[in-house]
Amino acid sequence: MKRISLYCAVAAIALLASFSDAFAYQERKDYFSKPQFGGWFGPVTPVGDLAKRVETNLGGGAFFRFTFPWPYLKFGIDSSYQKFKSKGVNELQFVPVFGNILFQIPVEFPVRFQFKAGAGGGWLSVKPDNKNGWDPIFMGGFEVSFPAGRIVNIGLRIDYIYIYEGYIKGSKNGGHIINTGIQLYFNI
Repeated sequence: MKRISLYCAVAAIALLASFSDAFAYQERKDYFSKPQFGGWFGPVTPVGDLAKRVETNLGGGAFFRFTFPWPYLKFGIDSSYQKFKSKGVNELQFVPVFGNILFQIPVEFPVRFQFKAGAGGGWLSVKPDNKNGWDPIFMGGFEVSFPAGRIVNIGLRIDYIYIYEGYIKGSKNGGHIINTGIQLYFNI
């Protein structure tokens, strides 16, 4: 009788242990599919002709994302503040606001790889001319992130932003900016 009780107890413990692994895997998978909000901080680098006029500086921003019905696709809204100075008198302030679609590579790794593309508008202020206004922008990027618990995720991002100025008379080229940064975001 004691042996049967012992066998039943061992079988019950083994069964519970196998179920807990299955549930833990499912929870880990679900963390990424929750809505997320967060922020990033890092260098913002002008590229091309813009780099000849202004210098690299630090910038930061915030974002919000939610998942579409397909789990590997997210919609995001991003904004940031970027201020570029130069050795001369020029200064550029840039505040992009854009929507983007994020695609997570559908391979199960502890680290998540995502590609993103989007469009929106950017408020530009050029000094000392005191000219400002909104220009259309396009962006593409890549992110690597990993969960640091149920709620917190830590990641690295690289974004390319193109400021379109082709509609402005006399404009020969738009602006090119590369944002890189460390991001911290939360699953809600």
